[in-house]
Amino acid sequence: MEEQSYRLIVAYFEKTISDEGLTQLQEWIEESSEHLEQFSETIEILEASRVYFRNRDNAAQTWARVHAHIDQGGRPVVPVKKRVRWLAYAAVALLMSTFSLVFYFHKTTVPVDYAELSNPNGQHSRILLPDSSVVYLSGGSKIRYEKTFLGTKRMVYLDGEAFFDVVHESKRPFVVKSGEITTIVLGTSFNVKAYASENKVDVTVRTGKVGVMASVDGKTQLVRYLLPDEQLKINTDNGLYTFNKADATEVSGWINNHFVFYNTPLKEISASLEHRYGVKIEFTDPELGESRLTAKFKNLPLKQVMEDLTILSGLSFTQKGNHVFISNNDQKGGKIMK
Repeated sequence: MEEQSYRLIVAYFEKTISDEGLTQLQEWIEESSEHLEQFSETIEILEASRVYFRNRDNAAQTWARVHAHIDQGGRPVVPVKKRVRWLAYAAVALLMSTFSLVFYFHKTTVPVDYAELSNPNGQHSRILLPDSSVVYLSGGSKIRYEKTFLGTKRMVYLDGEAFFDVVHESKRPFVVKSGEITTIVLGTSFNVKAYASENKVDVTVRTGKVGVMASVDGKTQLVRYLLPDEQLKINTDNGLYTFNKADATEVSGWINNHFVFYNTPLKEISASLEHRYGVKIEFTDPELGESRLTAKFKNLPLKQVMEDLTILSGLSFTQKGNHVFISNNDQKGGKIMK
């Protein structure tokens, strides 16, 4: 989906769309059935997000909101016949998602039992969730989830990195909570990297569609709606984020011990290696960790990985048990690469 189309849908949903924007959105939807499907699915994710965070009206107010979209006048740029047809599409999509989700989220809650699993650095695991969704949990990560998934949503809490292959359920969103960042899907596969100690969250989509929400000053906001091979990186310290195109297969390659780094600080590479190999990597000078490298590793032992990194960076390493030390190699004329 194009950035502009996405922004128009969000503006429509939030009731901030202009006359010109409404015309553009209508024309985009009428271009193809695929666009109509994307519109409906985006509305569904947005509504699931709104209902989950309790930032929504009751059913009567929701109906009034939809009617306001249908009945409001003063849009001379949109031909009446086209508007009626398009708004019928919009109303149906919004109503279907709204009423089903409002009903499900307002049902009486019951006490929930949770299962909690954790991996030390150097250990990966495959977890089958109650709805048959699959989670691949990385080293140094922990996950907590409802044992039965009998409620109105499928709730998972993650500290670390995991790849999710989620079974589609249109009426029960799958929610991954990582600190103040929440990822909401209906059925898709995606990677979340959210180590609390690293103060950042990366969400990358392999298949399907994902909504990423953030809590800012107590107010929940939609940060981004992601499609396949799209990635959102959020700095949880300052709230800044970047949107990128990314090869989701490469990002989730850690499942098979494949690592791909593009212009990545050596300290971030080291953190990934710690999680994979179960070692502690330290720099004799913290500045060395700012070196940026591009590299690929596939099913290599730690020693080979470290040797390749030192060749690329001009640095040297020594290993003592489970500790690896990276330092400048002045004798070989090496220097850090900025």
